[in-house]
Amino acid sequence: MPLPSVIHGAKQCTVNCKRTGIRCKNPCAFGSKRACRLHGSHRSKNVLKGANHPQYRHGERTKDSIEEHQKTQLRLHTLEEIGHHIKLFVEGSPRTRGRKPTGWEPLDLNDPNQLALAILKTIKE
Repeated sequence: MPLPSVIHGAKQCTVNCKRTGIRCKNPCAFGSKRACRLHGSHRSKNVLKGANHPQYRHGERTKDSIEEHQKTQLRLHTLEEIGHHIKLFVEGSPRTRGRKPTGWEPLDLNDPNQLALAILKTIKE
């Protein structure tokens, strides 16, 4: 994304330089009314989010969809572990490849309490 330009209508930073005392000539940061990125601008509270944001495309990579995907992956991985433990799958069948999902904790499925806990984790909320 290109930086805002004073030529194209962006406001100028109003902060004076400590060393020279001359006003800063940088454009104000996006959403800021008085300071550039070097002089302490902060993210505006009224920046649009979600479908209202100008760069929103399809919603597949929003924070909510990523969190939902992580929960689903954790549930599926737990179900797969339970399936292998109760010998639902053929002996020696491959397990899911790749890293473990976020929030994964290995459970001892020989312990009935932990097996019950794993089954409760798979129930959709």
